Amino acid sequence: MTDFYLLEALVAFAKYGTLAKASEHLGLTQPELTHSMKNLEETLGVQLFIRRPNKLSLTETGEYAVQEAQKLINDNYKFANKVSMFEQNQAVIAVGANAPGPLIVVRSLNKDHLILKTTHIQKDFMQILSEEQITCLLTNQSIETSQINSIYLGTERMAINLPSDSPLLKAKDLKFADLAGGTFLCPQEIGFWKDIYESEIPNGKFIYQNQSSEYRDLLNYSSLPFFTTNLTKLDPKWGKNLPSNRIIKSLSDQSAHQQFYINFLKRNQKRLTSLIQEIQDQWAQVDF
Repeated sequence: MTDFYLLEALVAFAKYGTLAKASEHLGLTQPELTHSMKNLEETLGVQLFIRRPNKLSLTETGEYAVQEAQKLINDNYKFANKVSMFEQNQAVIAVGANAPGPLIVVRSLNKDHLILKTTHIQKDFMQILSEEQITCLLTNQSIETSQINSIYLGTERMAINLPSDSPLLKAKDLKFADLAGGTFLCPQEIGFWKDIYESEIPNGKFIYQNQSSEYRDLLNYSSLPFFTTNLTKLDPKWGKNLPSNRIIKSLSDQSAHQQFYINFLKRNQKRLTSLIQEIQDQWAQVDF
């Protein structure tokens, strides 16, 4: 078996071009690096270098060996990162989601051992779970495989907050399409809801805000309609001190009612059982 440090030495030589620069990068003396290069050739049983007075260069085989060595080095780093991530996940529970609502519920539990990923995850769900990048993923779709389990948590229900003189309040069955041409104030980070708004409200104009204080000020000093869900009230940052001069009108579209699931590797189910029950209980209090 080839020692890993020999592969690193080979790649360093190819990168820096000279023994002097490569040895400096590796923290070795030139004789030590020269010995390592000879050792690698003997181990592999091939010629990797063309040796000329005051010059060392790679053979064609040497150039190929550099490419393969780099692959092995990259794989080793990936291996180390995966093991480190697995160890971290045993001490804490890392939670991700593809929309803010489920994270609002989890955050409201005030659990110290939970790490919430603030960037919403929109793709590669199974890969992220399989690689233990997170412990569990909250999404609006159930993910069931031979290794991944999924449990229903609750439903997020979208509503629009309208000025009291809005003619839309007279609608018995209000849909996204009925909001066509309107201007709406929205938080910036809303996951897949952004795609729903922009695709289902024809000619809608959306003003996105990434600061909750500015968002509240704009709402309180304007009559702009804005969206909330049954989960908003649990959010101390974006759900508090909202204007009281709007009337909440539920939206009846199927897309306005999103069921959420917690997805996780089956081997993690035991350590997640208590958390799942707590999320379900907390969600049930606002799942109207």
